[in-house]
Amino acid sequence: MMIMKSFFLFWTTVVLTVTSIKALPLANKRSGTAWNYWQNKAWGPNLGNWLILERWMGSEVFDQAGSNAQDEWTFSANVPNAATLLQQHWDSWVTEDDFKTLASVKVNHIRIPVGFWAFITPDQGEPYVSTGQKAQIERILGYCATYQIYAIIDLHGLPGSQNGEDHSGHIGNKDFFTTYNINRSLQTVQAVVDWMNGLDSQLKNQIAGIESANEPRPDNDSDNAMLRDYYQRAYNIIAASAFKVPMIFHDAFKGPSYWSDFLPAPANAVLDLHPYWAFSSTSDQTTILNQVCDKLTGDNNFHLPVLYGEWSLGSAVSSSDSWLRQFMDTQVSVYQKGNAAGAVMWALKNSINSDVWSFEQLIKEGYINDGTFSLHTNAKC
Repeated sequence: MMIMKSFFLFWTTVVLTVTSIKALPLANKRSGTAWNYWQNKAWGPNLGNWLILERWMGSEVFDQAGSNAQDEWTFSANVPNAATLLQQHWDSWVTEDDFKTLASVKVNHIRIPVGFWAFITPDQGEPYVSTGQKAQIERILGYCATYQIYAIIDLHGLPGSQNGEDHSGHIGNKDFFTTYNINRSLQTVQAVVDWMNGLDSQLKNQIAGIESANEPRPDNDSDNAMLRDYYQRAYNIIAASAFKVPMIFHDAFKGPSYWSDFLPAPANAVLDLHPYWAFSSTSDQTTILNQVCDKLTGDNNFHLPVLYGEWSLGSAVSSSDSWLRQFMDTQVSVYQKGNAAGAVMWALKNSINSDVWSFEQLIKEGYINDGTFSLHTNAKC
């Protein structure tokens, strides 16, 4: 089996094979990044339904267009003034007032889902509106600089779609798992790195990491091998950046143990997990809380920092004041212990009046306050 060697000037030397990866002695890059996930704990929300539409979270832009589209691909393809409507949505969905609210509860992190079409030109036949998103991210990074909040640039939608779901931009086939689209995805990673390095230092310094793929869903051994190879090659690109940030990579819902031989410490990388009870039929409160607490001796012991990059208060339990407080505080407590690097909730807001999916609504209702992250007084473990 062929062994490939990649040498990163000043920083890393990593030797990898398809089945195992062994690290030679190398300098530890963690202290050279804007945000140190080995020492600091992230706290904040995702900017969901912003640069990638998710109709279930708020249908206003679809309604304004009179469109029954269920994803951004179809919206962009069928709405003649899609670019204008999207620009209006981007301007209004996330504003500086949101950052004032986040700062009031000591948020230090946001995660920004964005599609590949914001960074590389879509192919002919891919209808995405592909201008304006980088300027929007830079607007948000300006707010981050003002309020001392750090941002993850999260590649939520990749060429061909890595999961076939609306939040990838296109419902349907998972055509990411082809050589052609893997290469386009790597071009996207490089484009993000190049854009980042070209930013003014005030904005650049607020970028905490680049997530190379959100929730990929490989179906077989071939897909698994392609994903591992993609992650390694994306890591090489990000590690070669002049401005140093970690690569954040999602576990593809396989659990940390599947990745136990991947990017051994001290690689500048962070594993992303998305624990959700909203899609479980379990309605017993004690069972759910115990499952959260079990992460203290399970997921949190991974060899790299573990970021809980999406989570919510959604569950099969009927909402009550005591339950929401316990579920909130127990998760917040667990997601910052051991190798856990913190928690970034899904999502900042919605317009469907669902507090279990809205960081800001939970602030208004008093479930999140300026002591939630540090005190989590209702935690059960």
